[in-house]
Amino acid sequence: MNRRLATAAVSLLLLTATVATATPAAVAAAPAPTAQPAAAAADFGPVSVRGTGNTVLTASFHGFEGDPVQISVDARAATNTDPRSTAGHFHVRHVRTDGRLVADFEGDITCLAVGGREAIATGVITKGEAPWFPGLELTGQKVALSMEDNGRRGDRMGWVWGVFGQPVSDCQGTVPFIRTTSGDFSVRS
Repeated sequence: MNRRLATAAVSLLLLTATVATATPAAVAAAPAPTAQPAAAAADFGPVSVRGTGNTVLTASFHGFEGDPVQISVDARAATNTDPRSTAGHFHVRHVRTDGRLVADFEGDITCLAVGGREAIATGVITKGEAPWFPGLELTGQKVALSMEDNGRRGDRMGWVWGVFGQPVSDCQGTVPFIRTTSGDFSVRS
């Protein structure tokens, strides 16, 4: 047992001596720290989401299951941190399985947030119609659209409609909750 303890003590002393003599050289050879703000700023460059997604509503959309919905979006921002630099357009079309129009509206994107493969674009409806909901005023209402770019494996999308009293704040939305059946979203950050 004493022999093991002695061996461990000698090893520890050798290790300490090695670190002590190597440290000054390592410190002298270490490169000067790089400017972090420049690297961090590169993470906040231009962002965009473009494309069209088609889906068929599931049974969780009681009364609308089987209905085709199409969402198109073309949004871009100079940075991911300044919503004032956002520009773009969106279009939503929802029809019944027999072709009758439920809603068709479009508008301007007012905010875009991108994280990895996902994007949330909020906007304001500038024109549209919703014959399925007589008397529902669309113009001026906010919407939130969410997209997940999964390449060729099938994208996902989601939405929140302010027209039904759901609160929509700039660049806030829901997870992309429904898989597209066709189309393609391209999210870039």
